[in-house]
Amino acid sequence: MDSTLGLHAFPRTPVALAGAILLAGLATCSGGSAPSVDAPSVDVPTWPSELTVSTCDGYTSVTVGSYVVQSNYWNRSNCPGTQCMEINNATAAFAVTQGPNACGDTVASYPNVLYGCSFGNCSPASMLPMPVSALSTVTSSWDFTVGASAHDDYDVAYDIWFCPDNHCGANGFPGGLEVMIWLDYNIAHGWKTHLGSVTVSGYNWDVWEAPLGGANHSWTYLIYLIRPPMVTSVTNLDLNAFFQDAAARGYVQDSWYLYAIQAGDELRTGGVPFINNSFSVSINGVTPVTATTPHDGSSGDGGLPDGPDL
Repeated sequence: MDSTLGLHAFPRTPVALAGAILLAGLATCSGGSAPSVDAPSVDVPTWPSELTVSTCDGYTSVTVGSYVVQSNYWNRSNCPGTQCMEINNATAAFAVTQGPNACGDTVASYPNVLYGCSFGNCSPASMLPMPVSALSTVTSSWDFTVGASAHDDYDVAYDIWFCPDNHCGANGFPGGLEVMIWLDYNIAHGWKTHLGSVTVSGYNWDVWEAPLGGANHSWTYLIYLIRPPMVTSVTNLDLNAFFQDAAARGYVQDSWYLYAIQAGDELRTGGVPFINNSFSVSINGVTPVTATTPHDGSSGDGGLPDGPDL
């Protein structure tokens, strides 16, 4: 299994409802029905054809400089349908123009941009994996737009992976830690154990923890849900402050490795169009750049073992 991330089903209850969510006039693939009338109007960007990768494939990855954009429709078996994307192969901006069929409160896909190594996919010239003890600063800037109705169920979030040693990535993160940071969400909720609230990097968060995976491949899921108001843009968000909070709670150690930082939209029901306008990370003062180096390849579904119904 080679590229990607959004590997967890959150929640995991296998529910597949009929009826695709399709943006009239915006989707590049046919099928589905029109979005709810109360969905806000969002302009999907148009890029020159020579800079645009159009795909309705569930497992496409496009390498742009030191980042990889992934369609990552990993839960298609439980949430069937079609997901379509437009990807700018010069900037790593992308737009999800059609989402999977409505799937209740079950995560269907996680279209995202990746920096680092996750489930067999590594972004070129990445500084990751890196020991936690070697991280002096880790920041990220991210700007996105969601054209969703009040009835849509989604979360826009970072998905960050830690490994207890330097042998993770291709086969997952056994014994490791997954940190998600939700910046914008609707209907979706935290699970399983509520650890209270905390102020990190200038925002207030509800913190939840859950065990995920099976007997032979388990890891800890730690989630920070921003408390209203939500945000759709952050500049130099201090990700290391979250890592330090996780360490203080005993979930990660200095000897562990930071493997991957991903940013995208966990789609359940609706949540499109989703537009990733810009994204970057900076580690120890070094900010990777994008370049016009497109590459198409299949991406994995994360290879997650079956987990408990949430």
